[in-house]
Order: sequence, then structure tokens, then C-alpha cells
Amino acid sequence: MRAVVVGSGIAGLLAARVLGESHDVVVLERDKLSDEPEYRPGVPQGRHVHGLLVRGGEVMEELFPGLRAELVAAGAPLADAGDMRILNPLGWLATTHTGLPLLSLSRPLLETRIRRRVTAEVLDDVHVTGLSFRGGDVDGVLTRDGRIAADLVVDASGRSSKLPAWLAQAGITAPEPEVVDSRTGYATRIYTAPQDFPVAYAESLSAPSISRGCAVMRIEGDRLMVTAQGAAGDHAPRDPEGYEEFLDSLRVPISELLAEAEPLTPVYLFARTASRRNAFEATANWPGGLVAVGDAVCAFNPVYGQGMTVAAMEALLFRRHDDFSAEGCRAFQREVAKTARGTWALSSNADRGWVEARRRGVLGWYLKKWQVGIVHDPDLFRRFVRVVHMVAPPVSLFNPVVFRRLAKYSRLGPRRARRPAGPNPR
Repeated sequence: MRAVVVGSGIAGLLAARVLGESHDVVVLERDKLSDEPEYRPGVPQGRHVHGLLVRGGEVMEELFPGLRAELVAAGAPLADAGDMRILNPLGWLATTHTGLPLLSLSRPLLETRIRRRVTAEVLDDVHVTGLSFRGGDVDGVLTRDGRIAADLVVDASGRSSKLPAWLAQAGITAPEPEVVDSRTGYATRIYTAPQDFPVAYAESLSAPSISRGCAVMRIEGDRLMVTAQGAAGDHAPRDPEGYEEFLDSLRVPISELLAEAEPLTPVYLFARTASRRNAFEATANWPGGLVAVGDAVCAFNPVYGQGMTVAAMEALLFRRHDDFSAEGCRAFQREVAKTARGTWALSSNADRGWVEARRRGVLGWYLKKWQVGIVHDPDLFRRFVRVVHMVAPPVSLFNPVVFRRLAKYSRLGPRRARRPAGPNPR
């Protein structure tokens, strides 16, 4: 059986790794690829902070044993997930040891090291223009240079996927995508890393009142990647002076934290952050021989750092599916939708606060209690971190032990809760 994977990003490479256990795999990439970690046009978000959640790191380590040690040897900092310094709307989150390994690195380093380990044939500078059909099933892809036959085509081409249009050309109509656009924009610059700066630092956005934040990570090469984040169109500019003014406008002006850092790059912008979910599982006449994974199905606002981990979990689905008939492919798409459902609900609901007036309700009230609790209580912070990094289910936030601990903080008003619960990360 021959599988053709369209796209050599994280989703495509991980899919190729698992499919390689039972298929001959060819990966088609539109960009020209380098053997070294370099930014490429097809991944414009690659210049900005990428969060590899703990669960995603676990899956990648399972698929590529020794990958974590290899990345650390290449300079990627490794820390405990509880070492992050995070400022939420109510104060500095409590910190505590979690035992969860957190890698901090650039997207090009991760992608390049994974690509070196994938045994599939990777062809670059290949422009896929459509799907090839035989009867009602897909039997390959069309490129500018001809046709490439396949028993299975996997669309892993990310946010730029043309799959709905390709299906429409064959008379197959997929449902309109669900889109939630918080109009978040990124502006990133890389600096030398001050010796005492934490491995990861963040000021979180909060609809509708806190539209500016940042995410800062140590990456390989003893560098610091600083991403200014702005929601509702409140974006940092490209010019260095305006960028620094944006950083100085944050609740903790991080220019003070970067006083000893030297800028190494220009400021790079990225604003294609809308969350988009394609309900391919609901397409009545979905063809055999075709599946889609990763951002081609469900693209999350990158501010939440969920995309690579969800793609890793979806790749594992290929081990449970060997039927790629029309019904088998529909079943696969249902599993993809199920894998992304909880993550989509959390991130899209958070973003809806920027685009529509919403009543807080019971869930909103409960999450507000959590915002207070994780500022003051290391145990609640530890539980929260496990859910954020997808190593524990969201239901673990709802149990009697948690209710009792949260009740301790019900008397704390916003004024008291806003005071940092720990030292300034400087």
C-alpha cells in the first residue's frame, strides 16, 4: 500500500512516521527544504514562540526514541513544566515541581530533527494542485508536473489547505468551516538570553479587558524568543521602537527583564491566527482513499500552543485504522474530530470573548475561581498544568477535593488576588 502525505510540517511528518509501519510513504512539500533548522515560507508561524505541550513531547518520544535527548544536546533547554512564570489576570501563578518535562525550542529545530528521523521519502518543491479520482474514491494527487498515484492520500498541508476546493471540483461539498477570529497578532524578535531569565515566561491575554500579553521562551543557541501578543486587532508594530513600546505597555514592562539582552533579529509579524474547524466527518459523500489531519482539519489560535500536540495524538490514530474505504475514511475523520473536540472547545470559547458579548454563567464563574486558586495554591496549579499539557483530562478539574480547595479562596476579591504570589521573575 502506498500513502502520499501532502505537507511536511509536524502533522505530516508524524503521520508519515506511523503510516510507515504499514505503508510505503511519500511526503510532498511545496517549500524547498534544508537539512539545517531554517525558517521556511510554508510555516510563517515558525518564527514565533511554539509551545510543545508535555503530552505532545511524550508522543514524539514514543515515535522517535531518544528525540528529547537529541534536542537537548542540540541546545534546547529542558525544564519542569511547573517552572514557567505566568501572569494571569489576577496575579502570578503559584509555581511548584510537577515532574513533567518541558522542552523549550524553536519550531525549525524540532521539525528538522523529526524529518531526519522519518524513513519516508520526502520530495520538496512539489506543488499539489488537486486530487485524482477513480470512480468515487481518491487514487492519487495532481501536481504541476503530473499525477502521483496513491492508495491513500493524507492532507496535512495545514492552515493553507485547499482540500474543500479540491473536493468541490469533484462535486463533493464539505460543510462550511466554523471560524472564531479573535484578531490576535504576533510580533517576535530574538535576543541573547540573560543568564537569570526563566526558561519560559508569559503574560496571558484575557477577554475582553486585557488585549496585550507576551510569551517568552529560551531556545537553542542560548537565545530568547520574545513574542508580543495582541488580541482584537491591538497588535505590536514591526518597527523596533514601536515593538519595544508595546512591550513596555504590558502589566510587567519586560524591557526591564531584557535590559541585558541584545537583539539578534528584526521584528517579524504574523496575524493569521483565526481558529478554524472543518467538520469533514459530516461530509455525506466523503471519498475513500482520503483523510485529513492537523491544521487542515482544525487550526487553533497559536496563542494556546495546542496544534502540535493535537497533531501528534491524531497521528497515533493510524495505528488503529487499516480500512481506508469510503466508510473507513469517514470513521477516521470522526476519530480526528473526537481527538480535537475538547481542545477546540477550550480555545474557541476563550476566543469568543473577543468577538461577542457572553454571559459568564456557571462555567465562567467556576473558571474565575480557578484563576484565583492557581495564583495562591500550588496543588491547584499542579492540577491545572496537567490539564493544560493534556496529560490529564479536563474532568480532573471537577471533583470534591478541588471544590474544597477552591472554596478557601472564594473570599478573595480581585484586589487581593492581583498581587503576585511569588517573586518577580527577574
